Amino acid sequence: MKGFLFSAVLGFVAMALVNLCGPYTGVFLPVSRLSVLVSGVLGIPGVTLMLLLNAIL
Repeated sequence: MKGFLFSAVLGFVAMALVNLCGPYTGVFLPVSRLSVLVSGVLGIPGVTLMLLLNAIL
């Protein structure tokens, strides 16, 4: 349980950092229910997946 919570927190932090650095890099992740769910459940790999999908699509 601790590992899941730690992974979820890291996912939220990673998503926040991506959006905070967005003005400098031009990369943003929209904050929606789905993106928060993915970053919370999958953690950093989920944020990476959303970044890759955002770049491809």
